[in-house]
Amino acid sequence: MNQLKIEFENCFGIEKLDKEFNFTPEYNVNLIYAKNGLMKTSFTKVFKKFQEGKEDKIGDLIFKNTPVKKNILIDGNNIQKEEIFVINSFEKAYESGSISSLLINDSLKIQLEEVLNIRNEILKNLEKKSGLKISKTSLGKIIFELEPQMMKDFPFFDKSFLQNLNSFILPKDNTYFENIKYCDIFDESVLNKKIKSTEFQTKITEYIEKSDEIYKNYAFFEKGSFTLPKLKGIEKELKGNNFFVKDNKILLNGDLNISTIGELNSKIKEIEKKLKDTKEFVAIEKLLSDAKGIALKDIIETYPEILEELKESNLEQFRKKLWLSYLKLDEDNFENLKGKYSILKTQISSLNIDDTTWKEAIDIFNNRFTLPFKMEIDNLTSSIIGETLPKIIFTFIDKNGRTIKLNRNELEDKDSLSQGEKRALYLLNIIFDIEKRKKDNQKTLFIIDDIADSFDYKNKYAIIEYLKDISEEKDIFGKPYFYMIILSHNFDFYRSISSRLDISWDKKLHVLKINNEIKIVKEHYQNNPFEIWKDVMSAGKHYKIDFNSIDVKKHILALIPFVRNLIEYGIDRGVNTFTNIDEDYLLLTHLLHLKNDTKHIKFEQLKMIYKEYIGKDNFDSSINIINDNVYDLIIEIADYHISNDDNKLENKIILAIAIRLKAEEFMIKEIKLSSHIFCWKNNSGNQMFFLEYISTKGNQTRELFSGFCQIGTKEVIKVLDSVNIMTPENIHINSFMYEPLLDMDISELKKLFNDVKSL
Repeated sequence: MNQLKIEFENCFGIEKLDKEFNFTPEYNVNLIYAKNGLMKTSFTKVFKKFQEGKEDKIGDLIFKNTPVKKNILIDGNNIQKEEIFVINSFEKAYESGSISSLLINDSLKIQLEEVLNIRNEILKNLEKKSGLKISKTSLGKIIFELEPQMMKDFPFFDKSFLQNLNSFILPKDNTYFENIKYCDIFDESVLNKKIKSTEFQTKITEYIEKSDEIYKNYAFFEKGSFTLPKLKGIEKELKGNNFFVKDNKILLNGDLNISTIGELNSKIKEIEKKLKDTKEFVAIEKLLSDAKGIALKDIIETYPEILEELKESNLEQFRKKLWLSYLKLDEDNFENLKGKYSILKTQISSLNIDDTTWKEAIDIFNNRFTLPFKMEIDNLTSSIIGETLPKIIFTFIDKNGRTIKLNRNELEDKDSLSQGEKRALYLLNIIFDIEKRKKDNQKTLFIIDDIADSFDYKNKYAIIEYLKDISEEKDIFGKPYFYMIILSHNFDFYRSISSRLDISWDKKLHVLKINNEIKIVKEHYQNNPFEIWKDVMSAGKHYKIDFNSIDVKKHILALIPFVRNLIEYGIDRGVNTFTNIDEDYLLLTHLLHLKNDTKHIKFEQLKMIYKEYIGKDNFDSSINIINDNVYDLIIEIADYHISNDDNKLENKIILAIAIRLKAEEFMIKEIKLSSHIFCWKNNSGNQMFFLEYISTKGNQTRELFSGFCQIGTKEVIKVLDSVNIMTPENIHINSFMYEPLLDMDISELKKLFNDVKSL
């Protein structure tokens, strides 16, 4: 795979998305960071529908008649469902369909295919003879009809045709039963409303008694051994083999000579007429007046002796006779299947689970995750031949050596697993499916949606390492056959994946929404934005990015909270020369919270601090370090140099700082003008005492807000409450702390800045 091209319109909330993903043998992973609610789930859902072969179900769930575009091309060709494997963050009760294939080697697989081919041929013949469908669709669901009915009729404990082959005892000779369709007799409406009716059953008894009298007149018959249907069968055989030539004759009961096919046919018709002329037979015919009744009547007219089988006491046995008569017609295939299945079953029973790919998958899982149980497969034979899903048994062992075995349903019903353990069990099944694709060298595009969401750090890195392993899978020619698009809303996970999988710079992507269209663009910064900001103190090129004078000023300002953290975590050397502020940490704090000196701090002071703590002080030449105020540039940049579609991190940091400064400026002004008696921490006092208390607190914005709420209007309080929600208290070097800003759309911050400024 070299190129994946997608075109989506009105697909589960994605109004428009056109994107070409490029893959190379060296870099077969594309990584996407997308904030929650932007496109991640919808993107994954589209691919899932393709995987399931349900592309027709893709659309707008609200406005259902909206035109849809859903094109996915691999190297110019439509993607095939077998080429897609979607991994969601979690699916409750997900069970792999690949376990069976992981249990068998190539030799066993060939034997299995041969057995299944013969079985399928026999089932198709049974379908034709019985009138029942092997499977049918009802209300959108596939229902298996023939085999379950057959197993129910005998009945067998194992609901499997293959596993009961030796229990079918075929009749020695063919009977007329093979010409009767099961569905014509045992259709529920025919069986319950006609055959089992009191009137029908009474007439059957009367008819059988009358037919016995008729048969007594023909001494060559013997009830239960040689009957009219068998005589008709002989007629057919003799006619087909041209028996009546050169004076060949048949002798019935020692004294009835039949010398032509016409004589034999006349004798048969004579007997049939006597049977059908009885009032009992005529009475039964009258009961069968509708379409299904007429079909049953035709059978009775052709084979009057079937009425013996239709007695209610004989019906269950008659079901078996029909099935066995069908199998008798296919006896050679049936015996061949019995022999081959016996050999296969012996092979399966001697299978060493520890030498299978299934065990390898379990080992992969156990080497990375820890769960409180061991696993084994209970129904090995039926799962391998594909008749049932493998039943995994979970064995728990306590400290005293006691063991308890539970199946999946029992385990879930007890609710004994933590959420983490349930998610790990889901991942185990995902691993089964991936290992199956590895085994088959199946070219696969994996769409992976926040697979590590809600896991602890140990398990997150376990997942990352497994993704790294499968990304390095190669075919015999040394080319990858697994390709991935990994999506995450967690920037820390995004960065970890980027580093561990060594993803190339052009395949690290971010999602933007511009005018209702989803754009997937290259990450503006590679690796660590702090490194770029401090290295680009003068306009120029870095990491293939052009920076102008405004960009550089943004970098300088965006570094303020991070350099403050460096000082906080290290030693404050007090290099600044600003009057009244001895500590460098406090000087930078004055630029993040409105203090008395905030608006007077010059770039000269910032330059001294940057030189001391990050070794960079080559500020852009357009900055007058002696006269320019840092506060003024923060507000100017926020006001005029950040557009609504420029989601870069430095823009969000500057807006967050500007919002907080403007909000504090407004609240301080209003509090100073107020004559209200403020309450705080078991204290109370006028505005002067309250602001004096505020000056000693670290969380200045929150404390000011608590005071302003005592005097402000609901409308203004609502705006200022958004400040607390949308701007982090501290922006730390650790990506966790600026992830809330990354998740926030730049237009939201711009709007909040304008709302606060308008106060």
